Amino acid sequence: MVALLLSGPLVRGQKVDLDRFYFDAGYLILPKEYTPQDRRTFGVRVQCAPSVASAYPEAQIYDKIGLSGFERVESNPTVGIQVDFGNVRFEKSETRTRTEEKKDKDGKVTSKITYYTITVRYSISGGYKVLGPRVDEKSLSRKEKEKAKDLQNNRFLQSASQTDPAKGVTTSGYFPYEVSYTTREYTSLVDANRYIEQNQQNIRTDLVTKYVTDALATINLDANRWYGYVPVQTREFLWILDSKSHPEFPIQQEAIKAVKELSKRMSATQPIDRLAKDLQPVMDYFQELKTKYPGSDKRDQKMRYSAYYNLMVLNYFLDRPDQALAEAEGLIKNGYDTKDGEKYQELAVDLKKMLDKHQMDSRHVM
Repeated sequence: MVALLLSGPLVRGQKVDLDRFYFDAGYLILPKEYTPQDRRTFGVRVQCAPSVASAYPEAQIYDKIGLSGFERVESNPTVGIQVDFGNVRFEKSETRTRTEEKKDKDGKVTSKITYYTITVRYSISGGYKVLGPRVDEKSLSRKEKEKAKDLQNNRFLQSASQTDPAKGVTTSGYFPYEVSYTTREYTSLVDANRYIEQNQQNIRTDLVTKYVTDALATINLDANRWYGYVPVQTREFLWILDSKSHPEFPIQQEAIKAVKELSKRMSATQPIDRLAKDLQPVMDYFQELKTKYPGSDKRDQKMRYSAYYNLMVLNYFLDRPDQALAEAEGLIKNGYDTKDGEKYQELAVDLKKMLDKHQMDSRHVM
C-alpha cells in the first residue's frame, strides 16, 4: 500500500524531455485534377531546332518526359505534353579583369598580376504546354467557368460536357532566354581566348545539355502536379520520451523501434491494411497515455501531447483523415504546442477531400 502511495508522486515528478524519432513513410502524391483510371493516357510531342537536337537528341527528350500513373500512347491521349526548343545563337563574349597587388611591409607595391576571365553568352528559346481535361472548379479561370456554365445550360451539349470535359491548356511555361559560360581565371588574355576557341563546341553542348535537363525537370514537375499520381518516400517523426529515468522510457523505446521496423513496409504501391493492423498495439499504447497522465502540470501535459501527436501523425499516414483530425483537435484542447494540431487539422481535411475527389480509400495502392 505504501509503495502504491509513493509511486504516483514519483512518476509525476519525473522529468519529461521529448525528442524526435524518425520513421519511413511512402505514399502517393495526388494531383490537382482527377482522371478516371481507364483514361490515364498521355502523349508527348517534341520539336527541336537542329542546334539543340545535335546536343540533346529529340528521342532522348521524348523518353525523359513522363506522367506517373499514366500510360504513354502515340495517338489520342487524354493528356498531351508539347515541348519546343528553338535555335541556339551566339550573342556576345565579355572579358573581365582583376588585378592583384603585392606590397612590402612599408605598403609599397612590389608586383602586380592581372587575371582574365571570358564569359560567352548564347540565346536560346524554349517552352512547353500541358493539355488535358479540367474538371476542378477551383483551378478554372473565370472565363473557363463561364464557358463551362454555358455548355451546361446548352440542351444539346449537356451530355457531351459531362462525359468528356473540354481539353485545353492546363499549364504552360517558358525557359530562360540566355545561357552563359565563364572561364576560370588566366594570367594571359591569349590563353583565355585560346581556351574558348578550342573548346567552343564542348562549351555549347554542355550549356544546351544543362538547359534541356533543367527544362525537363520543370515539365515533369508541372505536368505531374496537375495529373500524375507520384509515389514518394519521406521521413517523418514522432515525439518519444528521451528521459531515461522516467518509468515510461523503456516501453517508449520499444514503441519507436516497432514503428521504425514496421514502417519500412509503407510504400505507395502496397496496401496499408496489414501495416495498420500491425501498428495497432503501438497505437493502443499511445491511446492509454492520454488518461495515464491526467495532471494539469507541464510534465503530464507534454506526455499527453506526445500521445496525441503520435496518433495524429500515424493516422494521417495510414490514410485515416477522420481519426487524424480527431487527434489534432485533442492535441489543441490539451493546450501544449497547439500549432502542430492546427497544421494537421488542415492536412487531414485536405487529405479527406483529395481521397474523395480521386475516388480512393488510400494513397497506398497495388
